Amino acid sequence: MINNRKCFILSAIIFLFIGISQPISAQSTDIQKGEASWYGSKYHGRPTSSGEPYNKNEMTAAHKTLPFGTKVKVTNLENNESVIVRINDRGPFVGDRIIDVSEVAARKLEFHDEGIGYVKVEVLELPGDYDAQRAGVFTIQAGTYASMQHAEHLSQKLKAFDKHLEVELKDEIVQGKKVHRIRAGRFENRQQAEAFNDLLKEEGLSGLVKEA
Repeated sequence: MINNRKCFILSAIIFLFIGISQPISAQSTDIQKGEASWYGSKYHGRPTSSGEPYNKNEMTAAHKTLPFGTKVKVTNLENNESVIVRINDRGPFVGDRIIDVSEVAARKLEFHDEGIGYVKVEVLELPGDYDAQRAGVFTIQAGTYASMQHAEHLSQKLKAFDKHLEVELKDEIVQGKKVHRIRAGRFENRQQAEAFNDLLKEEGLSGLVKEA
């Protein structure tokens, strides 16, 4: 039964990859105009899609497609007030809104009380590590370890599970400490990544699906 289920899921992944997947562009345009909203205390301290905690007092924003770390200028077209925010989250997913700014940004743009503002969003700077070849790619963050030995052990188990699986072991600094982060696979969309993650879950190897 398990083997049959694995074959079915792998077939589904192949179908999604070949049949319906479309890479998401890093940005549809350098300038957008449309509705903006904001989010505040309810989400303060919660993890964003990029992994960092949301801080309602920092100049950040959520965008549907722009790479994390992108700096954009947001201008309220009703009063010409502008701010520069950094993209660290995904959204908004309500109607045709184009950006969801932090509470402090909404106050500076002077649409905090209204909740919605009509704005222009201009891309100023893409992140330094931006790679157009990875735009819209999803991966599985399989683990983060302080011990290199533990990280290498998990990497070997992932490669043993699927010899063709791309496994990346990368050193990062988190809160001043060096950690070893493991990412597995490159998938064209979240559906593919989630389906493969289900396979890993059966072997105790699953992780967190994230945009690469």
